Amino acid sequence: MTGPLSEPGAAAARQRIVLGAALVAAAGLMFALAGVAIKMAGASLGSVDILFWRNVLSLAILLPWIVRRWPGALQPVHGGLMAMRGVAVVASLLCYYYAVQVLPLAEAVLLNFSSAIFVPLLGFLLFRFGLDRRVLIAVLVGFAGVALILKPGTDLFQPAALIGLASGMLGGLAAVAVWRMPEEESPVRIAVWFALIGIVITSGPMLMDPVLPPAEAWPPLIALGLFSTAAHILFARGCLVAPADRVSPLDYTAVFFAAAFGWLIWGEAVDWLLAAGAALIVAGAVIAIRAGRPGADA
Repeated sequence: MTGPLSEPGAAAARQRIVLGAALVAAAGLMFALAGVAIKMAGASLGSVDILFWRNVLSLAILLPWIVRRWPGALQPVHGGLMAMRGVAVVASLLCYYYAVQVLPLAEAVLLNFSSAIFVPLLGFLLFRFGLDRRVLIAVLVGFAGVALILKPGTDLFQPAALIGLASGMLGGLAAVAVWRMPEEESPVRIAVWFALIGIVITSGPMLMDPVLPPAEAWPPLIALGLFSTAAHILFARGCLVAPADRVSPLDYTAVFFAAAFGWLIWGEAVDWLLAAGAALIVAGAVIAIRAGRPGADA
């Protein structure tokens, strides 16, 4: 009797995985498009200015959700982890925005996405998450990819790439904070708090020189607010619809979209070192993700 009932259940599970994968891949496209907007806005604005206006516009996009769920919209389940995550993401994005402006888009995106290989190490150091053999292999494979991209000791090495790598490390810290958050925390509330924390941190430098962005900067800034907010929500929804370990690696489609946009818009070529490094980082990230949540067995 279980056979006929199990087939619809299996079909529904497959549909959820397909839907979740599509949502996460769409998040990768949105992230790459946000990178294009950052690079365009960087022609007339600095990283702090871009992040400030990105957060203002993102908060404006999320305002209907805040009003509809007021006052509960701003009541985090764990305020300390929310603050830790917000500060880490602000620092990560400041590094990432700078890297996007001085490095090829695909390279900056890939270094930012190296966060997955930092998560196990930071989780172990900060929260004593367990480290099994698969996770250690994932970290070693991922760092081999990072070495290929950074090209240390060669004429191709760019110091700015270390700032891009810092964005990945800080992004890993933010991911660890999210993993420690209670499951009932809302992805949209996380986005709201990040926007608020980002505005507070960047408002100081902005107030020292209170000048509105030039007219040509507004289209990419608005696009950045839309694409980055959409990327966050699509990724969170995709991982809620389907098992995160099955679909979250598809977020790395952002690297391939970024490479395509970088080539089409700015003529940025992809050399074999970047391609090999990308393959190793993605492989390391997939192994780490498939190994499960850090500390799940601890």
